[in-house]
Amino acid sequence: MPQIGFLAGVFDLFHVGHLDVLGHARQACDRLVVGVLSDEWAVEAWGARPVVPLLERAQILEHLRVVDEVIAVDDIRPQWLLGELGVATVFAAGGTDGVLGVDELTGVPAGLVRVLPAGRVSRSAILRAAIDQRQSRSSVA
Repeated sequence: MPQIGFLAGVFDLFHVGHLDVLGHARQACDRLVVGVLSDEWAVEAWGARPVVPLLERAQILEHLRVVDEVIAVDDIRPQWLLGELGVATVFAAGGTDGVLGVDELTGVPAGLVRVLPAGRVSRSAILRAAIDQRQSRSSVA
């Protein structure tokens, strides 16, 4: 029976940091199911609506070789993960924005959670660099 891994995140403004985390997760299981958190979940949990709509975020993930299945989710409760999906490992990202960390996986038995290394890049860093670049261009003009 294949070991099913589950990784949930918003995956807004998809970048190489997301790809790193997904690659680490896929190496640690036979089948990787990715839960794309809804816009409503993001607003409720983090106070901001994603820039990229849910359907587009899901489509990006569906085209990655490391991802076996993509589902839109609002619910990451352990009984749903373990029962309906048959998940053996729930992955948490260490410091990658837009991917759930250990603190957000409350109620998932500790023995099922595996913390992955952080990705090389974060959405926040990308946005900061873009803003800085734009400001430096306008100050030169």
